Amino acid sequence: MKKRMLIKMLQLMSYAVLSMLAAVIFWFLWGGRVEAAMPEDVLTEEESSMTQEELECEKYYDNLELLAILTEAEAGNQGLIGKRMVVDVVLNRVDHPDWPNSIAEVILEPNQFSSYWDGGVDKVVEPSEETYLAVRMELQERSYPSIYYFTAGGYGNYGTPWKKIGDHYFSKE
Repeated sequence: MKKRMLIKMLQLMSYAVLSMLAAVIFWFLWGGRVEAAMPEDVLTEEESSMTQEELECEKYYDNLELLAILTEAEAGNQGLIGKRMVVDVVLNRVDHPDWPNSIAEVILEPNQFSSYWDGGVDKVVEPSEETYLAVRMELQERSYPSIYYFTAGGYGNYGTPWKKIGDHYFSKE
């Protein structure tokens, strides 16, 4: 009896180890981003019962939440003006024909926002009230409609250098 229990325990432990190993492999393959592995056209059970208008509204607010998280990751140590400028870089790109036309698509563009690709956004638990304020303010009226790029540590290779705010160097088109 004890031998059978021991064998059963070892089997269960080996299943647990294999499950953890599969999770670790999945994490490395997809860069820790579950959404990267999920096709956009697959709806959850909750989403399948929503109207098209409700789905669009949900998508819109998901995009705004992603924008706030990105802004917190990129400019959480900056003041309100620096956060507003980061928001504007994303929103200006959404409105420009050379970039994708949604917030999520702009943010997910390869190598565009370092905090997305280096895992900085994964560390944001909740954006600050000031970050949410920056997003709301820029949605109401764009303060910096001609900035499209920013980097830390110096002006980047793209755009025309414009202004340094906090740790970021902003450039116009």
